[in-house]
Order: sequence, then structure tokens, then C-alpha cells
Amino acid sequence: MKRPVLLTLPIVAVGLLVGCAPPATVAFNGHSVTIRTSTPQEQDRQAAEIEAQGICGQVGKRAQYASTTYVHDLNIQHLFLCI
Repeated sequence: MKRPVLLTLPIVAVGLLVGCAPPATVAFNGHSVTIRTSTPQEQDRQAAEIEAQGICGQVGKRAQYASTTYVHDLNIQHLFLCI
């Protein structure tokens, strides 16, 4: 009976760690930036926007939110235009 519990704990631990992943830049072409988050929650979209502001700021522009695409579990992509 202890065996299933021992197998479940590592899976739960990995799931919790992945759910806390910070936003990551997926693509940038000088005109737009795509930021990946692990959940579609508003706080993650806001964190993605902060990341996008930093990326667009490197070319003297500011980020403007354009859209969100659900790719698959733990991969939500937010598109920002650099204007």
C-alpha cells in the first residue's frame, strides 16, 4: 500500500514546480514578442507583459498586448506587439 504513495509524491512535486515556471520569451523579431507562461491566469499574463516590456524596451519600443494562444498543457503563449 505504501508503493503507490511513493510513486505519487514525485509526480505531484514535479507538477508543482512546473506550475511555478516564470514567463519565458519564445520569439522576438523586433516588431512583436511571444512570451510563454504555464497557466492562463491573469497574474501570469501580467508577468508576461512585464517580460515583454523589457524585451520591446531593448529596441526603444513598448509592448502592447495582442492575443493569447493555448498551445497545450503548461504552454500558454501571449503575443505582444512592440510599438
